Amino acid sequence: MAYSENMNFDPPKEIDKEKAQAIIREIVAGGELIISKHAKERMLERHYSTQDVEHILLRGEITKKEFKEKTQSWAYTLKGDDLEGDEGGVVTVIISRQACVIITVLS
Repeated sequence: MAYSENMNFDPPKEIDKEKAQAIIREIVAGGELIISKHAKERMLERHYSTQDVEHILLRGEITKKEFKEKTQSWAYTLKGDDLEGDEGGVVTVIISRQACVIITVLS
C-alpha cells in the first residue's frame, strides 16, 4: 500500500511507524538513498552491501524512532535480515518524500 496522505513531507512532524515504513519502502523502490560517510564506513566494517541495506529497508520493521534535535528530523531504526539471512539494522532519516539518508548500519 502506497503512502499518499500528502505529497508534502515535513521532517520534524512525527508520523506513525506504518506510514514511515511505507515512505521508506517507496523511496527504496524509486527514490534516492543517500548513504552518509559514517554509514559507508560502518558498511565496510560490517561487510554490508548497498543491496543488504536496501533488503533490510524493504523487509525489516521499525523498532525505534527518535527525534534528532540537531537536524530537526526523525531517525528510524529498522531491523531485519540482510541478504545472507543474518540479522542487521539500518538507521535512516527521511528528508523528503523522495529521499532518505542512511545514518548508520548495525550488526
